[in-house]
Amino acid sequence: MAVSAVSICNRALQLLGSTSITSLTDDNDRARAMNLAYEPVRRRELQIRRWRFSITRDSLAALADAPDSGYSYQYQLPNDFLRLIEGGDLLTLADLSDYRGAEEALYSIEGQAILTDIGAPLAIRYLRDVTDTASFHPAFVEAFSAALAVATCERITGSSAKLQELRDMYRDAVRDASRANAIERASISVADDTWMSGRTQ
Repeated sequence: MAVSAVSICNRALQLLGSTSITSLTDDNDRARAMNLAYEPVRRRELQIRRWRFSITRDSLAALADAPDSGYSYQYQLPNDFLRLIEGGDLLTLADLSDYRGAEEALYSIEGQAILTDIGAPLAIRYLRDVTDTASFHPAFVEAFSAALAVATCERITGSSAKLQELRDMYRDAVRDASRANAIERASISVADDTWMSGRTQ
Protein backbone atom coordinates (compact mmCIF):
# COMPACT_ATOMS: atom_id res chain seq x y z
CA MET A 1 0.00 0.00 0.00
CA ALA A 2 1.27 3.49 -0.85
CA VAL A 3 2.51 5.54 2.07
CA SER A 4 0.52 8.70 2.77
CA ALA A 5 0.16 11.18 5.60
CA VAL A 6 -3.06 9.41 6.62
CA SER A 7 -1.43 5.95 6.63
CA ILE A 8 1.43 7.26 8.78
CA CYS A 9 -1.06 8.79 11.21
CA ASN A 10 -3.08 5.56 11.27
CA ARG A 11 0.07 3.64 12.13
CA ALA A 12 0.58 6.06 15.01
CA LEU A 13 -3.03 5.54 16.09
CA GLN A 14 -2.50 1.79 15.94
CA LEU A 15 0.47 2.16 18.29
CA LEU A 16 -1.76 4.22 20.55
CA GLY A 17 -4.38 1.47 20.55
CA SER A 18 -6.87 3.83 18.93
CA THR A 19 -9.12 3.60 15.89
CA SER A 20 -8.05 4.86 12.48
CA ILE A 21 -9.08 7.98 10.59
CA THR A 22 -9.99 8.48 6.94
CA SER A 23 -8.62 12.01 6.64
CA LEU A 24 -6.63 14.53 8.66
CA THR A 25 -9.68 16.78 8.42
CA ASP A 26 -12.07 14.25 10.02
CA ASP A 27 -14.30 15.78 12.67
CA ASN A 28 -12.88 13.92 15.66
CA ASP A 29 -10.21 14.47 18.28
CA ARG A 30 -7.88 11.81 16.83
CA ALA A 31 -7.71 13.52 13.43
CA ARG A 32 -7.35 16.96 15.00
CA ALA A 33 -4.47 15.76 17.19
CA MET A 34 -2.67 14.16 14.23
CA ASN A 35 -3.28 17.15 11.97
CA LEU A 36 -1.77 19.46 14.59
CA ALA A 37 1.30 17.27 15.21
CA TYR A 38 2.10 15.95 11.73
CA GLU A 39 4.13 18.81 10.23
CA PRO A 40 6.22 19.84 13.28
CA VAL A 41 7.01 16.21 14.13
CA ARG A 42 7.93 15.42 10.52
CA ARG A 43 10.33 18.36 10.31
CA ARG A 44 11.87 17.54 13.69
CA GLU A 45 12.45 13.91 12.78
CA LEU A 46 14.10 14.90 9.50
CA GLN A 47 16.26 17.53 11.17
CA ILE A 48 17.66 15.67 14.17
CA ARG A 49 19.09 12.68 12.26
CA ARG A 50 20.84 12.15 8.95
CA TRP A 51 18.18 10.14 7.15
CA ARG A 52 19.84 9.08 3.92
CA PHE A 53 16.81 9.83 1.75
CA SER A 54 16.93 13.43 3.02
CA ILE A 55 20.61 14.05 2.21
CA THR A 56 21.35 16.12 -0.88
CA ARG A 57 24.00 18.42 -2.35
CA ASP A 58 23.97 21.83 -3.97
CA SER A 59 26.39 24.35 -5.43
CA LEU A 60 25.55 27.90 -4.38
CA ALA A 61 26.34 31.16 -6.14
CA ALA A 62 27.43 34.07 -3.96
CA LEU A 63 24.94 36.86 -3.32
CA ALA A 64 25.77 40.22 -4.82
CA ASP A 65 26.08 41.92 -1.43
CA ALA A 66 28.90 40.89 0.90
CA PRO A 67 28.17 40.54 4.63
CA ASP A 68 28.48 43.72 6.69
CA SER A 69 31.38 42.25 8.66
CA GLY A 70 33.20 39.08 9.63
CA TYR A 71 33.09 37.21 6.32
CA SER A 72 33.73 37.90 2.64
CA TYR A 73 30.79 36.08 1.03
CA GLN A 74 27.21 35.13 1.73
CA TYR A 75 25.08 32.49 0.04
CA GLN A 76 21.31 32.04 0.01
CA LEU A 77 20.24 28.76 1.59
CA PRO A 78 18.11 26.42 -0.59
CA ASN A 79 14.36 26.65 -0.01
CA ASP A 80 14.24 23.07 1.30
CA PHE A 81 17.22 23.50 3.66
CA LEU A 82 16.91 21.99 7.14
CA ARG A 83 20.46 21.50 8.42
CA LEU A 84 23.98 21.63 7.07
CA ILE A 85 25.92 18.38 7.19
CA GLU A 86 29.34 19.39 8.40
CA GLY A 87 32.37 18.15 6.54
CA GLY A 88 34.31 18.79 3.40
CA ASP A 89 35.73 22.18 2.54
CA LEU A 90 33.54 24.06 4.98
CA LEU A 91 35.37 22.55 7.94
CA THR A 92 38.84 22.09 6.46
CA LEU A 93 41.30 24.53 8.00
CA ALA A 94 43.73 26.15 5.59
CA ASP A 95 46.76 25.01 7.57
CA LEU A 96 47.69 23.68 10.98
CA SER A 97 48.65 27.11 12.26
CA ASP A 98 44.91 27.87 12.36
CA TYR A 99 44.04 24.67 14.23
CA ARG A 100 43.78 26.10 17.76
CA GLY A 101 43.78 29.84 17.41
CA ALA A 102 41.23 30.73 14.74
CA GLU A 103 39.04 33.56 16.04
CA GLU A 104 36.25 33.01 13.51
CA ALA A 105 34.36 29.88 12.59
CA LEU A 106 34.77 28.88 8.95
CA TYR A 107 31.12 29.65 8.35
CA SER A 108 28.04 30.98 10.10
CA ILE A 109 24.40 30.34 9.27
CA GLU A 110 22.48 33.55 9.89
CA GLY A 111 18.86 33.84 8.88
CA GLN A 112 18.53 32.26 5.44
CA ALA A 113 22.18 32.64 4.45
CA ILE A 114 25.56 30.98 4.94
CA LEU A 115 28.37 33.45 5.65
CA THR A 116 31.92 32.32 4.93
CA ASP A 117 35.28 33.33 3.44
CA ILE A 118 35.07 30.46 0.93
CA GLY A 119 34.56 31.77 -2.60
CA ALA A 120 31.91 30.76 -5.09
CA PRO A 121 30.61 28.37 -6.03
CA LEU A 122 30.04 27.00 -2.54
CA ALA A 123 29.44 23.23 -2.50
CA ILE A 124 27.28 22.13 0.42
CA ARG A 125 25.77 18.90 1.64
CA TYR A 126 22.62 19.25 3.69
CA LEU A 127 19.43 17.71 5.01
CA ARG A 128 16.43 18.73 2.93
CA ASP A 129 12.82 19.09 3.97
CA VAL A 130 11.16 16.08 2.31
CA THR A 131 7.37 16.34 2.18
CA ASP A 132 6.65 13.65 -0.45
CA THR A 133 5.72 10.55 1.54
CA ALA A 134 6.63 8.35 -1.45
CA SER A 135 10.27 9.33 -0.80
CA PHE A 136 10.23 8.26 2.86
CA HIS A 137 12.35 5.24 3.79
CA PRO A 138 10.26 2.51 5.46
CA ALA A 139 12.38 2.81 8.61
CA PHE A 140 11.65 6.54 8.74
CA VAL A 141 7.93 5.87 8.40
CA GLU A 142 8.04 3.62 11.45
CA ALA A 143 10.11 6.07 13.51
CA PHE A 144 7.95 9.01 12.41
CA SER A 145 4.78 7.09 13.30
CA ALA A 146 6.16 6.29 16.75
CA ALA A 147 7.17 9.93 17.23
CA LEU A 148 3.64 11.02 16.27
CA ALA A 149 2.21 8.55 18.76
CA VAL A 150 4.44 9.98 21.51
CA ALA A 151 3.48 13.56 20.59
CA THR A 152 -0.27 12.85 20.69
CA CYS A 153 -0.42 10.23 23.43
CA GLU A 154 -1.58 12.42 26.30
CA ARG A 155 -4.30 14.10 24.23
CA ILE A 156 -5.62 10.85 22.79
CA THR A 157 -5.11 8.36 25.64
CA GLY A 158 -4.30 10.38 28.77
CA SER A 159 -2.06 7.49 29.84
CA SER A 160 1.44 8.16 31.22
CA ALA A 161 2.17 4.42 31.20
CA LYS A 162 1.33 4.27 27.50
CA LEU A 163 3.56 7.28 26.87
CA GLN A 164 6.60 5.50 28.31
CA GLU A 165 5.83 2.40 26.24
CA LEU A 166 5.67 4.53 23.10
CA ARG A 167 8.95 6.25 23.91
CA ASP A 168 10.56 2.82 24.12
CA MET A 169 9.02 1.92 20.74
CA TYR A 170 10.39 5.13 19.26
CA ARG A 171 13.92 4.39 20.51
CA ASP A 172 13.67 0.87 19.11
CA ALA A 173 12.50 2.21 15.73
CA VAL A 174 15.44 4.63 15.53
CA ARG A 175 17.87 1.88 16.53
CA ASP A 176 16.46 -0.45 13.88
CA ALA A 177 16.71 2.32 11.28
CA SER A 178 20.37 2.81 12.13
CA ARG A 179 21.00 -0.92 11.78
CA ALA A 180 19.23 -0.90 8.41
CA ASN A 181 21.62 1.84 7.26
CA ALA A 182 18.70 4.25 6.77
CA ILE A 183 20.51 6.77 8.99
CA GLU A 184 23.97 8.02 8.10
CA ARG A 185 26.25 8.04 11.11
CA ALA A 186 27.91 11.35 11.89
CA SER A 187 31.67 11.36 11.48
CA ILE A 188 33.58 10.78 14.71
CA SER A 189 36.17 13.31 15.76
CA VAL A 190 39.61 11.80 16.28
CA ALA A 191 41.56 12.88 19.33
CA ASP A 192 44.79 14.75 18.68
CA ASP A 193 47.89 12.61 18.62
CA THR A 194 51.21 13.85 20.01
CA TRP A 195 52.34 15.04 16.57
CA MET A 196 49.26 17.23 16.14
CA SER A 197 49.51 18.58 19.68
CA GLY A 198 53.19 19.35 19.21
CA ARG A 199 52.51 21.35 16.05
CA THR A 200 49.85 23.49 17.75
CA GLN A 201 51.49 24.37 21.06
